[in-house]
Amino acid sequence: MAGKGKRNKNARGEAQKKARADKIYEEGKKNFDKEQVQKSSDKHEIADVPKSKLFANRRQNEQAVAVNYGSSWMVTFTDLVALMLTFFVLLYSMSVMEEKQWRNLVDSLASNLKIEGVIAEPKPAKSLTMEPVDFIPGEDLDYLQALLSEKFKSDSGLSQAILTRLDDRVVVSVPGDLLFLTGAIEPMEEAQPILRRLGQIFQNISNKIEIAGHADPAVPSGEQNYQTNWPLSVARANYVAGLLEKSGYRGTILSRGYGDSRYDEITDRLSEDQREKLARRVDIIVHSYAGENG
Repeated sequence: MAGKGKRNKNARGEAQKKARADKIYEEGKKNFDKEQVQKSSDKHEIADVPKSKLFANRRQNEQAVAVNYGSSWMVTFTDLVALMLTFFVLLYSMSVMEEKQWRNLVDSLASNLKIEGVIAEPKPAKSLTMEPVDFIPGEDLDYLQALLSEKFKSDSGLSQAILTRLDDRVVVSVPGDLLFLTGAIEPMEEAQPILRRLGQIFQNISNKIEIAGHADPAVPSGEQNYQTNWPLSVARANYVAGLLEKSGYRGTILSRGYGDSRYDEITDRLSEDQREKLARRVDIIVHSYAGENG
């Protein structure tokens, strides 16, 4: 009895397995049929769509892909331009431009672009100017001019001298015909008292005095026989300076000669004879200062 029950139990198990296998088979067959039907419907739908529309959709997809891939070259190009710009900036920074060419370039751009600007001129690193000189003031020039003018009026010999007042000096110009013979460096005998009287006037002042000798353009002649007018004018200035110092002026007199270099400065309104007499003059220059500090 036990053996018979066991066999029945095994038979029921096999029947159940077969039933489950048949059910799985039927379900798989149904799914397969549905897939076939879906594929068939898709084919019919594709067949119903016009070919022009299909090609248009294909071209649109290709264009989209082309655009996406075509814009990538801009990145490489931008990097190339940046590298070239950096390269040229380095070249310019290492180059040495001539100042003249640079100024021509700036002027050309300024004129064409109408740019108004101020170009800074190069200046020395250190100041090359001299320190100002501190002068010791002398007698007032207005007072000296009035004093000399009064003396000249009362002196027949000095009355022919020309008195000129400038900003910082008074100039007493004595014509050459009152002092020297042609080519001579020593004043005439009648001229020496005139110079001594001038020295007596200057003995009471401390102003700096300078003697300037002049000459006409004619070639020097006479006993001294100077080859040019410059040494002749210097010798005459030295002689007059010595007479003024011997006559009472207590300061040191600076003397110099100009030759005929200032002949053209004499006015043309004078006659030729008057111009030559004035050209051989001796200027006694009285400055506004007495000396320099230090």
